[in-house]
Amino acid sequence: MRWALTLHIYISMAGFLLLLLFAVTGLTLNHGDFGLSEPRVTAATVRVPAAILASPAKEPLAAHIRQLTGERGRVTSYRADDQEIELLFAAPGRRVHARINRADGVTTIETETRGWLAVLGDLHKGRDSGRVWAWVIDVTAVLFVMTAITGIITLSSLRARRRLGFGLLVAGSVVTIVVYVLWVSR
Repeated sequence: MRWALTLHIYISMAGFLLLLLFAVTGLTLNHGDFGLSEPRVTAATVRVPAAILASPAKEPLAAHIRQLTGERGRVTSYRADDQEIELLFAAPGRRVHARINRADGVTTIETETRGWLAVLGDLHKGRDSGRVWAWVIDVTAVLFVMTAITGIITLSSLRARRRLGFGLLVAGSVVTIVVYVLWVSR
């Protein structure tokens, strides 16, 4: 069972930073960022040229807004009607809402940022963080499962600690189920 201990150690170390990230952000999500991520909203007014508004395709408009604002988030919403065009850019901890008046090109841009704890919280949830970060979350989950399995295999080979270890495993499982059944709304 030495292989299980070796795997347990190295898998745990490979996922350590991610485990720490998800543990800390789990706390901040549960407790409203402890009041440290109050939204900060700024507004600006710019003008979109008539040439871009003549055929308002999403990508040219988004590129123009990015050039004006330095925004890097992806466009998560695009709506166009006869009077106005709206684009919403989103990234972890940040939202940018651009509302373009089609008649004169006047564009109101509202930017909401919520600080670094909100960035971490959005990363925890995978919100507006992209496909690559979704893979990071999946890999982290696999690392945690492998760490748990190799931990149990290692524990089963430790005669002196086996009884206490498995007793704590059962006790922790029972407490989790009881809390769910008694106090979690369904």
